[in-house]
Amino acid sequence: METLYPALLGAAQLALKLLLIIVPLVTLFEVFRYLPVFRRIGDAVEPLMRGMGLGREAAVPLFTGIFLGIAYGAGIIIRVAQQKRLPRRELFLMGLFLATCHAVVEDTLIFVVIGGDAWLILGIRIVLAVLLTAVLAGIWKRRAD
Repeated sequence: METLYPALLGAAQLALKLLLIIVPLVTLFEVFRYLPVFRRIGDAVEPLMRGMGLGREAAVPLFTGIFLGIAYGAGIIIRVAQQKRLPRRELFLMGLFLATCHAVVEDTLIFVVIGGDAWLILGIRIVLAVLLTAVLAGIWKRRAD
């Protein structure tokens, strides 16, 4: 019982911290979805997205996956795929990017709570995702030409 109580207390404290991170993030995301925030961010990062082989229509699913994770983003990606708004190539590249760099906002905040270095975690994931996606998009484009 001596070790069980501190373990349960620690687990409850961590669960509360996670709840205090995830609930506001999901709420903020839902508010941003109906404001021009994602559109403006999409305009700003459009050149980078083009460099990764992604078009304008990939912005919202990509931001969803980056902001909240691949599980939440998958629903949006599936809807976009069913509506055939993105070519299969872009869906694949977006999946590659998100497999490498999903939930950077949520995960980074969670890792910071348990003592991680936010800039190291964030920097490595974003740089690796951009490089992998851009390299594969370049190879794919050369083969198509």
